[in-house]
Amino acid sequence: MMKSAVYLKLLEDNVKTNQGLTQFEMRPEFLSGNSPFSGKVLRVNLSTSKIWVDEHDDAFYRKWIGGRGLIVYYLLRETPPKIDPYDEQNLLIFAPGILTGTVLPGTGRHAVGGKSPLTGALASGEAGGWWGSKFKQAGFYAVLIQGKAEKPVYLWIKDGGAEIRDASHLWGLKTGDTQEEIRNELGDKKIRVAKIGPAGENLVRFAAIMHDINRAAGRSGLGALMGSKNLKAVAVRGNFKVGLAEKEVMKITQKWILSNYKDMMGWATQYGTAGSVKGNHDAGATGIRNYLEGSIDGIENLDATSTFTWLIKDRDTCNRCPVRCKLVAEYVGDINIDPRYGGPEYESTAGLGPMCAINDPLIVAKANEMCAAYGLDTISTGGTIAFTMDCVDNGLIDDFDFQPKFGDGKALLESIEKIVKREDLGAWMAEGSARMAERIGQGSEQMLAVARKQELPFHDPRLKNAIGMGYAVSATGADHMANLNDTFATWDGSDINARLREFGLETPLKLWGISDHKIEAFIYETAFKNFLDSAVICHFYPYEFQHMVDAMNGAGGWDADIEEIVTIGERIINAARLYLIREGFTAEDDTLSARAFQPTKEGPIAGKAMTSDYLRDALRRYYKRMGWGEDGVPGEEVLNRLGIK
Repeated sequence: MMKSAVYLKLLEDNVKTNQGLTQFEMRPEFLSGNSPFSGKVLRVNLSTSKIWVDEHDDAFYRKWIGGRGLIVYYLLRETPPKIDPYDEQNLLIFAPGILTGTVLPGTGRHAVGGKSPLTGALASGEAGGWWGSKFKQAGFYAVLIQGKAEKPVYLWIKDGGAEIRDASHLWGLKTGDTQEEIRNELGDKKIRVAKIGPAGENLVRFAAIMHDINRAAGRSGLGALMGSKNLKAVAVRGNFKVGLAEKEVMKITQKWILSNYKDMMGWATQYGTAGSVKGNHDAGATGIRNYLEGSIDGIENLDATSTFTWLIKDRDTCNRCPVRCKLVAEYVGDINIDPRYGGPEYESTAGLGPMCAINDPLIVAKANEMCAAYGLDTISTGGTIAFTMDCVDNGLIDDFDFQPKFGDGKALLESIEKIVKREDLGAWMAEGSARMAERIGQGSEQMLAVARKQELPFHDPRLKNAIGMGYAVSATGADHMANLNDTFATWDGSDINARLREFGLETPLKLWGISDHKIEAFIYETAFKNFLDSAVICHFYPYEFQHMVDAMNGAGGWDADIEEIVTIGERIINAARLYLIREGFTAEDDTLSARAFQPTKEGPIAGKAMTSDYLRDALRRYYKRMGWGEDGVPGEEVLNRLGIK
């Protein structure tokens, strides 16, 4: 007999066991149809096989919104300080937001988080596709997973119910095969699956959680966290409607974006981010040869504008997104490319290509496919392999027969296989470049391109100084998304500048340096991005603060203003900062590794780089503006203003 969700509490009688599988069921009537959230947070303890539901009121969601906000809230509230990321008490959190699954374009996203196996700090990543919307349509606002199952399991969530199922037969499968097996087993091809591949099972510290096969919650080792719990997948199917309190208010923003996205997002509607490879390279933004060089021959071969006709066969999209920026690669020949795994985007292309001194699009596409199939973050995979190649070049690794060299496409593909299997040198590489440097010594730390032990994305901080400051101070380590992208803010028509003008800031920004003016812009932009990652909505859409006000009010029936959006973003940044401090990080850890301060000898930005002293001075000014002490700790006044205890 089903139990009403309205009366569920933390009681064992809400759980029933059937053939060793734990199930939880509720009636669908609890959804009113006029709210974007049910208020229900699904809780799963894999150690005890217990499933229950937490409930929160409207005020709670207005304060923390969802996504990254919920992740930080629960990590601070429920996880003990300084636990090992693989401790059973660590939480794995899947969290949509107030806008996920609504009618607004760009809302087919959700967040995943926990304590990072790679950085030891906050892991919070966002993924597109359809999973988040369908999870929310299943009647829940988030799922918190703790404990560790005795054997491999997967979680099956459908229309208000949840069940822990055996996954022993799925362990070892690649992500695409895992999805097919689950859909066949449950008899429904429309089921959406978040899953890990062999990389997550083998606790590769930069393993990803793949959604719909080719969408990654990629950074910080979330796949390894999931693997440490013996959790292979979370499958969802939802048929409830995600409600809106004031649909006509939401339609204001919906109508605006549908009328303008083609003009404002032309770059994305044709080639996606993979169409920016050559442009980023020519500006000096792309890391070349482990950030050692400033350019690479044949870069045009890797740009989607050149490879579209023969390698890129289709475009894919996410729920509620007309842009279709996801490219699909397919090829049959000496190297076969499976279209199930999509195609390389900018970051994947840069990391698996120029970073490793490779300009062959077929090799890059195959490496991208392998990362998606095995469940690996392409940024850290490329960065770690490039670091390894650099060490080989300098004669620092002589314990292994396998010696990957820059420019060797075969060695790149073999490196990925060895990382996933933790085989030979791959066992070292699976720990990430920072831990490799600790093991190798011999000055190898001078070759590192990381922040908080996380490999840098391919937006060079030697060109983009503010993004470098963002890498250094972020609770998620090197993170280019919740950040201010300097070059995007240097042209007047950018969405960044439109947002900054809402606060009377002079635009466009100057490219070089970190002025007080740029710090002010950085604060507003990162507040906005953290709000987006909590709402949860795609960063690529050219939304402004007022658009998000209208969207949030339309969804929740609230009376928010622009200042509330900023406050929400600030609250999440400060709460994440408190989590960082609680886990033992200090202001001294707000820095970049050595390679970021070493200028290249050639290329567009030859001879240019911040010094560590310059970055430190910028951070002092940032701390002061944020209301933090010189030690980087948020002050009592700012915490009280933001309502953080």
